[in-house]
Amino acid sequence: MPFHEQFRHGSARFADPDEQAAEGLTRPGGFFSGQNENGESVWSRQQSAVLMVGGARGGKGDNIIPSLLDGFADQHVISMDWKGQNGPITGLQPDTHIFNWSPRRSGGHRINAVSYLHIDSPTLGPDTKLFVQNWIPRTGAKDGEFFQVKAQRITEGCALAYVEQFGALDLPGFADVMALVGTDTEFWTAFEARMAESRFGSVRAVAEELLALRHSDNPNAGGFAGAKGEITNSFACLTDEDLRASVSPPFDFDPAELVEPNGPRFQVNLMEAMEFAQSSAPVVRAIYTSVMIYKRRHLGSRDQVWLLDEIGNIGRWPLAVELATFGPGFGIRPIYIVQSTAQLDNLAPRASQIIPNSCGTHIYRGIRDDGEARRVSSMLGDLTLEVEDFALNERARIEQARATDAMLFEGADPFDTGRALALQDALTVHKSKMRRALMTPDELRNMPSRMAIVFMPGVVPAPMKLAVPNYWTRRDLRGRYLGDPFHDAPGTVSIAGWFGRPRKARVITEPVPDQLAHLPQYQDGQWSYVHGFKPKLGKRR
Repeated sequence: MPFHEQFRHGSARFADPDEQAAEGLTRPGGFFSGQNENGESVWSRQQSAVLMVGGARGGKGDNIIPSLLDGFADQHVISMDWKGQNGPITGLQPDTHIFNWSPRRSGGHRINAVSYLHIDSPTLGPDTKLFVQNWIPRTGAKDGEFFQVKAQRITEGCALAYVEQFGALDLPGFADVMALVGTDTEFWTAFEARMAESRFGSVRAVAEELLALRHSDNPNAGGFAGAKGEITNSFACLTDEDLRASVSPPFDFDPAELVEPNGPRFQVNLMEAMEFAQSSAPVVRAIYTSVMIYKRRHLGSRDQVWLLDEIGNIGRWPLAVELATFGPGFGIRPIYIVQSTAQLDNLAPRASQIIPNSCGTHIYRGIRDDGEARRVSSMLGDLTLEVEDFALNERARIEQARATDAMLFEGADPFDTGRALALQDALTVHKSKMRRALMTPDELRNMPSRMAIVFMPGVVPAPMKLAVPNYWTRRDLRGRYLGDPFHDAPGTVSIAGWFGRPRKARVITEPVPDQLAHLPQYQDGQWSYVHGFKPKLGKRR
């Protein structure tokens, strides 16, 4: 039967394990997508970006933790870890340098987020412009665009002048300068005078403009008050002493280390508390901007994964949208994790359309929104079902009986009767073809939270329906991770027992071995491992 006739309403289906294995998706590496019906782990191994959508409490960590343990073994990872879970859980990696930037927690590492902005940099001008554009992003709102552009211009000029005067930019010191911009204070007037002598024409122009405003009868001329408001709002986060300390010297980590030739593998967890996501967003954006600039300048360095969990909470960040398109081209693979695609619009207008179009893998779990369910149902497509047409079949049997009676009792022509019987015989087994969604919106909303719908167009010929077990029920991961600070009592960890049932195991904490003492995660001189699963040092797990 021709294809269009056999599948007249659609040919939607789920890919089978053989198709997944044929494309190499069952080999470890990449982002963990789930397990197929054979119990094999399926991985997104593409270079392109990943979009994962999962409702709150949908178990997204069961995709994230295995990925951090097994998926990115040869890549650096820079992870948004708002809940502060992923860093502690995956801290048992003796072959990886792990830095936990956690302004609200003791023992956090300090990061130099702007180390690339120094007087000897040959790209100081454009790099400063990129820093400012990400520190004060344009929102696209008509009532704010003018002030944001002006604020960017003033901040860029001041940043260049700061580097000229002090040799390098440091965020807390620069925040103190920007708090005084345009005032009649002694410090600002001295700083402004130095700006007027800058080697950069743009800096001199800003100095002249600010000087004219200070001596003007209208200090708000040209919208300065609106621009000053944008500047003040953006730097307000650095009045927070905890955040300020986390980006002040002495530094534990410089993003430049990520591009060192033959350097070690790093996992950098940005563990700012969720409730400070909006206020601390400029600093988080600055860290990622620094990482990107170094990577862009060193294309041959180790590839990176940006694990952007709950990225919608960070507010406007156009770079994150552009990254989905050009990032994989120079070795940065972004993984966007949100509760709904609508959250992506917080980053930039139409981001919920742009980012998915640039992602090679889409993973959907815990769908609760009706609009999201309808969209995924449409993405899955329709299939053609053959169903029994009971009414037609029964009528055909009745007509067969009538034709036979007419021949036997009424003298009907046997040849005509034979043809009629042949026709009705075919109709007694006839099946109708009908359209049916591969999964309806209500089926998607009611799908068990342990299941995921995965799309990898161009890699596998059909979407996949995979199971995602809790990571603490997987025997293959036992002893390779530590306790969840929110769900495990101190000194314990949940691991898989017999038949996959979880049990509690003890976490041993003791002085760190000499060969691991240099690792940043053991800077306090202690290390931890699961009782009965002490790592064999010197061998990659």
